[in-house]
Amino acid sequence: MTTRMKRIRQSDIREHNLQNVYEYVLHNSNVSRAKLAKALDLSKPSSSSLVDELLSIGALFEDGEKEEDGCVGRNPVLIKADFRSFFCIVLFWKASSIEASVVSMCQEWTEEKRVIYSSPFSVSLPADYGKRSIEIIRTLKRELEKNHFYMGTSIMLSGIVDIHRKGILSYPLNIDELTGKKIVSDIVDSGENAIAIFNDNVILGFSAMNHFQLQQRNFLYIHFLTGIGAAYFMKGQVFGDAGGKLTQFGHCIVCPNGKQCRCGAFGCLEAEIGEIALRGEIRKYYESIENFPLGEGKYLEWLIRRKEGDFTFYSEVKKEYIRDLAFAICNASTMVFPDLILLGGYFYLWGEEFLGELEEEIQRTGFSYIMQDLHLQYCKERKEEIQVACADYLFSRYYRFTSRKIEGIHLG
Repeated sequence: MTTRMKRIRQSDIREHNLQNVYEYVLHNSNVSRAKLAKALDLSKPSSSSLVDELLSIGALFEDGEKEEDGCVGRNPVLIKADFRSFFCIVLFWKASSIEASVVSMCQEWTEEKRVIYSSPFSVSLPADYGKRSIEIIRTLKRELEKNHFYMGTSIMLSGIVDIHRKGILSYPLNIDELTGKKIVSDIVDSGENAIAIFNDNVILGFSAMNHFQLQQRNFLYIHFLTGIGAAYFMKGQVFGDAGGKLTQFGHCIVCPNGKQCRCGAFGCLEAEIGEIALRGEIRKYYESIENFPLGEGKYLEWLIRRKEGDFTFYSEVKKEYIRDLAFAICNASTMVFPDLILLGGYFYLWGEEFLGELEEEIQRTGFSYIMQDLHLQYCKERKEEIQVACADYLFSRYYRFTSRKIEGIHLG
């Protein structure tokens, strides 16, 4: 027992040290073995051994450049992050389709360079998401494994990914609890390995954290698309797991006995200000409005254009929107105490004036001691940033340097 525990402990320490070396090289320039040992407080033999191991698996490379330090003697060779021979597959499940991407794992490259391939694939029925994903994974692997190494697949969707019930629940994708369990079962039974399924708000929040360098901040990321979702990050770590079960922000009640939500409750934030609710409010007064596709911000764009033509209608809808959103933010903020609120998705269409009005309503409604430190900011996501973030989250959460791979099927 003692020998086994010691072996496990040594393996964990080795894994931790390998991760630290890789992360340091990735985020710092002009790194040599000597500089690495000093920065991470390692002995030179230990540092060199770790570097050699990472070089052998393709995580690092020596590019031939020399460190210019002005010292007498031979200048050491610089080390850089690699993994350029490795790729991840990213699948974004959308209504009736799957957006498939192939992402290089060379994290030093720009997002645009890292996205090697991207294309949509159709899905006939909600129950087919699992089997269709396996088909896509196998097709892309066959093509790319000729010249690259497959690291794993990261799947992102709007909904709850539940590790305890081994299932998925997604109203935007029309996946009920029974169908969600079948989808997960199809993936597990496929024989494929190294697959993880994540809630989209966690990935979007992770992308925003990296974009704005928020690793040392406590922030709440809120996303507006067809529904309303959120993820809370504490100094670089997501609250809970990446399944979205602990931060169902869109289903907090802001109007008791209000509109019925797709989840079955009444007065959810999503039911009051989500895109479907916004469409319903517009159709009350403008029955002839054309049908826009959901998930593209078209109804919000239409409403904002009415600012000039029908300011009264625009103002009333905006006032209710701000009231309900502020109420939800105040309640969430008293639970997790963020110092920054990032509004992603199509929130930015409201414009800068909206942020000021929302902040005033938050200050008026909420616990003043907490709300006085709260800041609001828009976050406009780029497609490539999201694709790369999905691959990088999979890598950061499940890749093990000691085993040189990602193992298993993971939910969240």
